[in-house]
Order: sequence, then structure tokens, then C-alpha cells
Amino acid sequence: MRRYRWLFGFAASILIIALGFIIQVEYGPSDSERVIVDYSKNAYSSPACFDQAGFTNNIGESTYGEVANDSTYVPESSCTAVEFATKRGPLWFAWFM
Repeated sequence: MRRYRWLFGFAASILIIALGFIIQVEYGPSDSERVIVDYSKNAYSSPACFDQAGFTNNIGESTYGEVANDSTYVPESSCTAVEFATKRGPLWFAWFM
């Protein structure tokens, strides 16, 4: 039994790696993700989509958790909606992406 300890460890490692690719979970932006908010338009934008946003000068910075829980703010464009969409994929992608 002691001679085959490395074989059990190797098999357990392969099983854990395989399960990481088999188990499907939903993942998306964290609540602490930064967003830019336009208070005049009641809209928010992701930093990647801010250059295309037609915001006024009445802007500020907030977190996605605060904006998503408030029903008065809407995504500024489809670019922002895609950036903050939840995705479904393997467990390893959710942990390391």
C-alpha cells in the first residue's frame, strides 16, 4: 500500500483537474467592480465602454453592487450590458478569469 501512494495522489490530482472542467457554474462581475455613473441620465457605463458613452458632465464613480441593486440606473449601451453579463462555464474559468 505504501508503494502505491504516489499513484493514488496522481489519480486524485487528475480527478480534481477533470472535475474543474466538467462542473459548470455561473460567474460574472463582482460587486466591487468599478462603474461610471451619469446622474443626469440615470445610466451607468463600464470603464471599457466609457469612451463611446454619451455622458454629460454630471458623472461620478460607484461600484457595480450599488448600481445593480438600485432600479433607477440602467446600462448605458449594449457594450456595458455585455461587460457586466453573467456567463456560464467551467469552474476553472470562474476562479481564474
